[in-house]
Amino acid sequence: MLKGVARADGSDFPEDRYTAIVALSHLSERLASVESKKAFVIAAETAATLLRMSSVLIFTKETDGRLELQAVYADSASEELVSASGKIAQEALSVSSPLLIPNTAATSSTAAKIIQRNGVASLICVPMRIGGTALGAIVCLSEQVRSFSPRDIELLHVIASHAAIAAMRTRAGTERQTLPSSDDLLALADRKIRELSLLNQISEAMNSTLELDAVLDIALEECLAAIDADAGSLMLINEDTGKLEIAASRGLPEELVESTSQEIGQSIAGWVAEHGESVLVTDARNDDRFEMPFYRDAITSSASVPLKSRNGCIGVLNVNTTRPDRIFDERDLQFLQTIANQMAAAIQNARLYTRVRRRTQQLDGLLRVSRSVTSTLSLEDRLKLLSEEMCKLLEFDVCVIFLVDEITGRLRHGVGRGLRTRYRFTYYNLANPLAQKVLKTRRTVYLKDINSSPTAASDVSKSERLTCALGLPLRSNGRIVAVATLFARAPQELPPSRRAALKMLADLAGVAIHNALAYQNKYRVASLVQSRLVPADAPTVDGLEIGHKFFSVREVGGDYYDFIVLNDRQIGIVVADVSGSDVEAAEHTAMSRHVIRAYAREFPRPADVLYKTNNVICELTSAETFVSAFYCVIDLGRECFTHANAGCEPPLLYCAAHGNVRDLHTSGVLLGVAAGMQYAEQEVSFRSKDVLVAFTDGVTEASCGNSRFGTDAVKRVLSANAHLGAQAIADKLFDAIMEFTNGKVSDDVAVVVAKRV
Repeated sequence: MLKGVARADGSDFPEDRYTAIVALSHLSERLASVESKKAFVIAAETAATLLRMSSVLIFTKETDGRLELQAVYADSASEELVSASGKIAQEALSVSSPLLIPNTAATSSTAAKIIQRNGVASLICVPMRIGGTALGAIVCLSEQVRSFSPRDIELLHVIASHAAIAAMRTRAGTERQTLPSSDDLLALADRKIRELSLLNQISEAMNSTLELDAVLDIALEECLAAIDADAGSLMLINEDTGKLEIAASRGLPEELVESTSQEIGQSIAGWVAEHGESVLVTDARNDDRFEMPFYRDAITSSASVPLKSRNGCIGVLNVNTTRPDRIFDERDLQFLQTIANQMAAAIQNARLYTRVRRRTQQLDGLLRVSRSVTSTLSLEDRLKLLSEEMCKLLEFDVCVIFLVDEITGRLRHGVGRGLRTRYRFTYYNLANPLAQKVLKTRRTVYLKDINSSPTAASDVSKSERLTCALGLPLRSNGRIVAVATLFARAPQELPPSRRAALKMLADLAGVAIHNALAYQNKYRVASLVQSRLVPADAPTVDGLEIGHKFFSVREVGGDYYDFIVLNDRQIGIVVADVSGSDVEAAEHTAMSRHVIRAYAREFPRPADVLYKTNNVICELTSAETFVSAFYCVIDLGRECFTHANAGCEPPLLYCAAHGNVRDLHTSGVLLGVAAGMQYAEQEVSFRSKDVLVAFTDGVTEASCGNSRFGTDAVKRVLSANAHLGAQAIADKLFDAIMEFTNGKVSDDVAVVVAKRV
């Protein structure tokens, strides 16, 4: 009969539950008619046949706690295999739940390793229990690697229940002890299968998601349905406070759920969490174990079961009913314990997933903050980006950032975002008290209820319905450079795990603000320097018109031009481009300008001026500093100009007499490459209506896609507009560049136009 029950296709359990129950009923009749030792042998043979296992061992638990081998179904079993199997049985009894090892070669268990050396690839062990009493365990061994289905566990549990009765008879020391009838055993088997089917459904439902809230809701919903309870709750131990808090509930008053926070040891759930034991309660008021802050006398029956993991108790499952006809018994408690083990594992997995996800989100947020604040050097833009990213990362609604004045140490408002109410000083009035406290204590300040604080509460916080606040000192090199204050409308917790992310965020923001402040100060200096490098107006010289145009794509650029009046008939014109940008470029530009001016008044020839200037630049600047420069001296009395070029764009000359434009080439390397370099010089006629145009490479290299403006375009503009005045020609050239690039010039532009009248 038993061999007929086993599926021919190798699957583990027949689809026809009725057939299985009949087979197990026959098993119960045989066990009732034989002595106990023989009963264990029959149970082992039944398990091996129905589950298609190579070996089955049955151990009973003696009164002194030792495990005694009662039956072995196998061709051979070494003492080493028996000993290791006993340890597996002991482990299953200690956790009161089935123990499955689908692959013994892939586990770190010492006992499993020993079993693997004896040719066993997979194993399953199920405790033998009657009510709350553990009587032994069945260990099933397979020579083939296999996964065990919920149906395997169901079937083995039923066999274990039958074997447990035989173990009870052995412990009682009599063969004729009153035993359940065959009908009772059949009902017991059917109930066990139904319970395990429900357990399987609950397990599958909980494992269908890793979202902690969803796991808790599913677990509690399925549990109440399975146990036929009216209400219940899942309480978890808060990892930060160590208190029991309701994480999911059904059928409980809302005010009870919101207010419940219990110390371990307090009330029924606290007692269960402290002792790790399940309890059935019918009258908590008169039970000496419990000190309750309140009693719910309408409850007719309740049960509380600990949720245990490897690290101890993590929470408590509570179920109750108010129906007089529904009283929970030991069997219900045992079923709840099995469910609780599944819940604990699912909750731990969900918690781990939540922690990993939260950590990933924090790191992503910090990376996003890092990318955002490095995308701009503007202090204002950085503060705006930081306020936005802080609200996203920390899940707050309002952010106000104050800067700390380096000299006075006082707070000054930087930026604010998130308030619905808008009037002058709104952000300042809301956040200043909290920011002052952070600056004074030099520590993070967290207010769980802002409106209960006499200093932080304000009309703004009340009208905006803000509930909690957070103040962060933002440091750079140990010094507080700014204070960030954040406010939320919904309650926010600040566990230690979140505080670590806060510190990283505060350090990152502090460095970003410090760098922006430093850049702002450098920019102010550089802007001041550069504002004095480019003349606002050209000098007035009889017989000569001068036009000029300057455009910098950066806050501080390296292009500049200069006009040097040598006497009433001679004027020097400089167009130059210093490598780099920022303060250092401004410094080198200023130095080049003053050096050229000094030598221009000492040496009449442009080549000599560039020669002397080059030597000074090589001596006083780093090897990475280069200057391209064009310098010419216009002599109105002789109607000519003399020019020299140090790597600058060749200037253009429009000859009115011939109506053509030509390049003016002279050789010479960049200033600053090497001392002692010589520069070529050329004298060119400069008569009435002739036009000289000098410019930096920002003109010719202005681009649109893969096309460049180029020298030819400059020539066309000059030819078409040579009849205009000098400033009009400069304006036309600049307009042509902007039109060509669609207004997106990528390099500084400097243009000087000199026209002989």
